Amino acid sequence: MPKAVVISDLDGTLLDATGYSFAAALPALGLIRARDVPLVLCSSKTRAEIEIYRSRMDNCHPFITENGGGIFIPKGYFSVPIEGVESGDYQLILLGTPYAEIRSRFIQLQEQVGAKVRGFADMTTEEVSALTGLSLDEAVLARQRDFDEPFIFEGAPDDNFLRAIEASGMRWTQGRIFHIMGNHDKGHAVNILLSLYRQQFGGVASIALGDSLNDLAMLATADYPVLVRHEDDSFDSRLAIPRLLKTRLPGPAGWNETMLQLLAREPAECFLSLLDQQHLADIFYSALAAVDPYNAVLNSLRVEHGQLKITGVKYDLDAFDRIIVVGAGKATARMALAVESILGAKIDAGLIVVKDGHMEPLSIIEQVEAAHPVPSQAGIAGTQRILKMMRGANEKTLAICLLSGGASALLVAPVDGIRLQDKQEATRLLLNTGASIAELNAVRKHLSMVKGGRLAQAAYPAQVVTLLVSDVIGDPLDVIASGPTAPDNSTFADAWAVILKYGLQEKLPPLVADYLQDGLAGLAPETVKEYDHSLYNIHNVIVASIRQALTAAEEKAGQIGFAVRLISDAVQGEARDTARSLAQAARAELSEMKPGERHCLLCGGETTVTVHGTGIGGRNQELALAFALEIEGWHGVSLLSAGTDGTDGPTDAAGAMVDGKTASHAREMGIDPLSHLDGNNSYAFFQKFDAVSGALSHFKTGPTGTNVMDIQIVLLNRP
Repeated sequence: MPKAVVISDLDGTLLDATGYSFAAALPALGLIRARDVPLVLCSSKTRAEIEIYRSRMDNCHPFITENGGGIFIPKGYFSVPIEGVESGDYQLILLGTPYAEIRSRFIQLQEQVGAKVRGFADMTTEEVSALTGLSLDEAVLARQRDFDEPFIFEGAPDDNFLRAIEASGMRWTQGRIFHIMGNHDKGHAVNILLSLYRQQFGGVASIALGDSLNDLAMLATADYPVLVRHEDDSFDSRLAIPRLLKTRLPGPAGWNETMLQLLAREPAECFLSLLDQQHLADIFYSALAAVDPYNAVLNSLRVEHGQLKITGVKYDLDAFDRIIVVGAGKATARMALAVESILGAKIDAGLIVVKDGHMEPLSIIEQVEAAHPVPSQAGIAGTQRILKMMRGANEKTLAICLLSGGASALLVAPVDGIRLQDKQEATRLLLNTGASIAELNAVRKHLSMVKGGRLAQAAYPAQVVTLLVSDVIGDPLDVIASGPTAPDNSTFADAWAVILKYGLQEKLPPLVADYLQDGLAGLAPETVKEYDHSLYNIHNVIVASIRQALTAAEEKAGQIGFAVRLISDAVQGEARDTARSLAQAARAELSEMKPGERHCLLCGGETTVTVHGTGIGGRNQELALAFALEIEGWHGVSLLSAGTDGTDGPTDAAGAMVDGKTASHAREMGIDPLSHLDGNNSYAFFQKFDAVSGALSHFKTGPTGTNVMDIQIVLLNRP
């Protein structure tokens, strides 16, 4: 097995950016010592500075100074011959231009260009200390240069000076400050040192960690490059190289977390898993960005010359006495935010019902938080207020209705004679059977005063523009949010057929069963059907859907370097069955791949779970756990299944990531994946697995503000 060798930058990477402390990295440093893994410090710091940190870290390995100017190797460290010179207790491989020549060139270029720059030699020790945050003693050591000169611009960086450095045959780089140097860099020095390690140990797996531009050549040289997050939570965007792993936390805390994961098992095996996790997340977040409700509304709705324009339809705003905004759903708050930015003070009144925790800072449109997926009293109160607003509308009213996934549970108004607890129980029964969203909505619409076109009926004769973020396969208007402003194709007969299909006729609350039976007998009014006059003034527009999300995911995966195949944008059925089908597709795809190829399989839709156990989970976590069991022992396969709304079932997770090692590693830790799956307890599985292993399998995004069903991403790497 290859010998792991770690090469690390110091400032901003292993040392924090303010106090130059590596305390947050002590656990990983301890593991590195225990595992006898060489840790090579590779920095812009001088020999004297690095020796202090080597002593503090109890580090006895070679080190690289001043951005690759010199490699200092303790005498007797390698048994292989070294072409270097003696320098105290070290053998020194000289790569840099002597400091005296660097300094002379710096002054010449400064005068030639007229640049306002100052090097360390132009500063007092106190000035260097103030600039860098070093103590006075440390600043003295920082000024003892051998191979480069740190410098700063007085004002904005002067590109003419930087170009003059390059034209003179010298180089410049940038870490926390600029450096001028000869024809050397960290990458060249690391290559030489790794060659010596390979001669000494045979195979080597090199891990390099850095945070700035001066680390680019070093990272590009390593087998496993790691980019460390800055203290302000950003990354240096100039460091774009293949297979780059980015830390979750900044500075030494990110260094520590990543190194512990890399060295917990064999480096190559663990790194591929971490890198795949990052790629999975990057692809998912690109999909989310494409269906952001705020941008979707801005792209669909605009005001020009006093007219509201949307998909070819125009509304003369001067023709209306009032403009009201209503709606419900998980994505509706961000939709409302966009409408406020477009119409502003033209909005006379507004009210939306959102899922708990999904509010946005609105200034005109009111918000009511309510429960999901089982309706609550707060949802009923909010819906009654919306109905009152719509019933008060007339032909001089423009009503903008905003609907997204989740509205079926949030926009709730039971028909007369049905209590909230009756509707809650009916909803729970249907959810636990694994009924599809269309089946669930067929029942809910026939128990509602607002679904199945009845909101449009309440608003007549007002003009109604409905903007929808679709969370339903195929984007049928009568199913999205249970179709409050669309004609309903389902009937009482269809609703009762769903009850019979799942054997719920004896389990339903008596008031619900009686009402559905009355509907079958023609004793209760049907939902609003096509050609009803109340729908004549309705304009329904889908502004975002799963197709847009998957298109963006395809583009992102391609940019990363994967060959992409879209399996389906209409995935439905049992989560476990989908997991099995995806595993079969992955096996077939792998069999056709050539060594070194990377493929990505994408699909989207909404699966269901038939609940048999008493555990906690959601369809995405259940799918991921089932997939982990299907691919157990496979190499180069990983999956993310997650809800675009950021929640999966009644949990705080959006979904989960797994690979071919998840199930076996869980068993090694005393966690049985099969029993958790059988008990519909996927949330507890991933919670325990991450706590014991330190993995990041549980995928938690928090509320995303959108909802276009679920996405499954499968990454395939053929060794």
